[in-house]
Amino acid sequence: MTLVVGIGNLLIGLAYTGLGLLSIWETLSLHRFRGWSRFGIGFSLMAASCGPHHLIHGWHEFQAGCPYWPMLAVTLIGLPAGLIFVLLRIETALGGRGDRPFVSSRHWAVSLAAAFAVAVGWLTGWTLAHPAPDLFSFPICTGLGLTTRAGVAGAAAFDIGSLILPANLFVVVTYGMVGWYLADYQVRRFVAEGAWSLSGVSLAGVFFTCALMHLVYAMSERDPATLPFDLLGIPASVYFLWIVRRVHSDSVVDWNRRPLVGAAATPERSAPWR
Repeated sequence: MTLVVGIGNLLIGLAYTGLGLLSIWETLSLHRFRGWSRFGIGFSLMAASCGPHHLIHGWHEFQAGCPYWPMLAVTLIGLPAGLIFVLLRIETALGGRGDRPFVSSRHWAVSLAAAFAVAVGWLTGWTLAHPAPDLFSFPICTGLGLTTRAGVAGAAAFDIGSLILPANLFVVVTYGMVGWYLADYQVRRFVAEGAWSLSGVSLAGVFFTCALMHLVYAMSERDPATLPFDLLGIPASVYFLWIVRRVHSDSVVDWNRRPLVGAAATPERSAPWR
């Protein structure tokens, strides 16, 4: 189990890091033709937080060797969407087809959303019922003064590692909202065209499962090494949520509808969200 969780997080971390580097490279190299992509910048900032977080978490799993069933479950849930999106981006980078539409009934989407909601409730309840040994070991206020869940009474110094909990819970909300906007756009596309976008659906799944992984991590892990990237994730996720919401409402001129500037031909690469 430790091997699966460790390798899974390393793969996710490498995927985020690679996608972030690709996104920022596309943003820098194509800005002369299409202007600056705020979506690409936001995606790169998000990847700069999530990529190292998962790399450190995966390495920590190999070092600590503390198997935890909810983390295994959420890792397996998050891998399919991430692998599909990464493979499509690799195919695009190599000059292949990349994204493709697929036809499926609305009942498929409803069943998938319902199954994910059940998984979220099940994993949350499982984590709260069987917390990791160090969960909430930071100081809390009681009738007898400051104490800890670990049973150490009396005053205790502030533990900077305790910031891991609120930082990860914050991005649970922001990444969940990003996934919501991406999924809503796919629903609108299905209503208008009768087909789904494979990359769009997988990207929405990436953010939903990323939010779920941070939720389980917040309630089960306390590796101080991830804290700098968890704190970076707060402003990065806020900016990314802001730009995704504006692109969703079509209230910003980004690569979604910017005309070509300074070139007579379409750029070789499509927008980062394609």
